[in-house]
Amino acid sequence: GAAADARDDSSGGRSAMRAMTARAETRRSAPRASARVDALRRGDGRARRFERRATATRTTPRTRAEASASREASMNDASASESLIQVGAIVGAHSLRGEVRVKPMTDFIEERLMRTGSTLRVELEAQGKSTKSGEFDAPPGEVRAVKVRSGRWVTSKGRNDVIVKLAGCDDRNAAEALVGTRLFVLPSDREPLRKDEGAEGSDGDDEFYAQELEGLRVVERDTGEVIGVVEDVVRGAGTQDLLKVAFIALDEETGIDAEYYVYVPFVKEIVPLVDATNGFMEITPPGGLLDLKIPKKTKKQRARVAAKQKEKRDAAAEASADA
Repeated sequence: GAAADARDDSSGGRSAMRAMTARAETRRSAPRASARVDALRRGDGRARRFERRATATRTTPRTRAEASASREASMNDASASESLIQVGAIVGAHSLRGEVRVKPMTDFIEERLMRTGSTLRVELEAQGKSTKSGEFDAPPGEVRAVKVRSGRWVTSKGRNDVIVKLAGCDDRNAAEALVGTRLFVLPSDREPLRKDEGAEGSDGDDEFYAQELEGLRVVERDTGEVIGVVEDVVRGAGTQDLLKVAFIALDEETGIDAEYYVYVPFVKEIVPLVDATNGFMEITPPGGLLDLKIPKKTKKQRARVAAKQKEKRDAAAEASADA
């Protein structure tokens, strides 16, 4: 997912609408890799399973600084595992030299999985896919640090694969033993995405890792009303991203408060301010956008909840009358 422009203007500029995108981690300077990321990740925008970033694009793309050297220490304790950020899963062995085929879960494939000397954390034992989602989203297992020796793209049978050579994995048997394990980085391994407006080297971009956006309060700028909370960042039509905002509202059919969500386009015209430090963002939704709410539960499920609430109220009223 390269940064999205809604459409080019007549002068050949980037776009009339500056879009914010939450991307599964690719360099803006690598269009070839970006196209492959789109092919690999089409249809899956779950932010919590991917190391992703969100960008407000400007007319001048900026060159990101080289990632700082990752720390050497392996993170084997449970508290460290909680902060691990998943960047890939080993899904197969490749060749007889110990290479592995990796399903990328990052917007920075080349930096994470192909840069010689970069440090990853690999699970000691495969945790398997979730039985509910069928995805690699189980809690991280115990991990150890491992260096990337090399990485490359391989195209086979119309499929683009990421092939990685890890230090200490020198034959087919060792590679097969890693199948099903996942690759992680620490938050401290990731370079900052933002610079202060006007600071040296800043181009004015507002960039966020998608995980930074999750949990932020969403406030309507004009009224100051808290609309809800960002629950997820998902891939929308084309390359535009959407904020999945969850909130509670009255269900007019059942008369109860129910959980809803609405998708808010992550573009600067609609999301002019993101204050990750203070835990909120401001939106200026166009008319009718917030009315496009979607209930989290089906009508039948909401009716059951309403019936249970009525039973409780009736029981409380009876108890009060008896008293």
